[in-house]
Amino acid sequence: MEENIIIRNLKVLVVDDNMVNVMVLSTILERYGIEADTAESGMEAVERVCAVPYDIILMDYLMPGMDGVETTRQVMQVSEGKNQPKIIGVSATVDEAVTKLFTDAGADCVIKKPLRIEDFEMKLKQYGFIKGEGTEGSSTGEECVDSAGFLSLVEGLNYDEGISLMAGSLDNYMKVLNVSVKNILEHYNKLEEIRDTEKLEAMSMHFHSLKGIFLNIAANKLAGYSQKMEMSAKEYKRMYIISQINEYMETVKEFHHQLKIACDYYNQKNRAKKTGVKIEGTEFIKNLNKLKESIDNYEYIEITDLLEKMLAGSNEKHTVKLQEMYDAIQNFQYDEALEILNTMYND
Repeated sequence: MEENIIIRNLKVLVVDDNMVNVMVLSTILERYGIEADTAESGMEAVERVCAVPYDIILMDYLMPGMDGVETTRQVMQVSEGKNQPKIIGVSATVDEAVTKLFTDAGADCVIKKPLRIEDFEMKLKQYGFIKGEGTEGSSTGEECVDSAGFLSLVEGLNYDEGISLMAGSLDNYMKVLNVSVKNILEHYNKLEEIRDTEKLEAMSMHFHSLKGIFLNIAANKLAGYSQKMEMSAKEYKRMYIISQINEYMETVKEFHHQLKIACDYYNQKNRAKKTGVKIEGTEFIKNLNKLKESIDNYEYIEITDLLEKMLAGSNEKHTVKLQEMYDAIQNFQYDEALEILNTMYND
């Protein structure tokens, strides 16, 4: 089968407030050699469109503040008279109502979340951005699934489907799972704070975010459970929420516990097998500069890849600070990581 070929360099913007969603979409784009810009809110997306002529925008539907539909409407207004981007709405729910909201605002189409390679590829062909008969299947896909047997201990995780969503890459899937561990805990803790209150609207947003995370990592049963809780909160079915919240929270807590164990196992095993080439002198400074640039741009995958390489090849003097930076990045504390990095130029 002939490989797909991007017919020109595409400028793509991913708009989503959820880091897991951004990582999944970015991984799919990397398959085509596309390094996407990202925006965490509708307002940031509009600001970026004012500065950069994007070809494609992948627009999340539900976001705090300005949602994807209103963001689409404003993007079309600020880009009027220019080469307007193709806007692809991305939503966990794709029905006639959601599609009409997006298309009336100016979007070209809506694709179901989690975004699948074949769906995105079809749109790239439809809009004339690529040519070819299709991307050949990954020869390492089955090997990845075979080596991911430790994930079978996470009840409710369809890891072979999850790896497939990551174009057959176990490494990329594990990076998404590592971020998911953090995000699941964050939303769990926020729900714990308001579970006995009347804040059903706030609850629905956390249920929605958890649904998106579970969809992206192929924890489909939990995604369905989260969707049911989300809809009940939106419809102010308080008695149903009260009757189900304990069971739901316990299910999420146990899943998170099992997922964290699996991620810790993989991370330790992965680090142990790495035999890094020593990085010293000017090469070390070059890597620090690359790391600084990646942190400035919040490029989680690039940051963790580079830090792992540097940890494997650095001397003991630098290891402690590099590990501190790695831990900070795992908690999305980019400013703290940057402060640590700046102290290393004088070491």
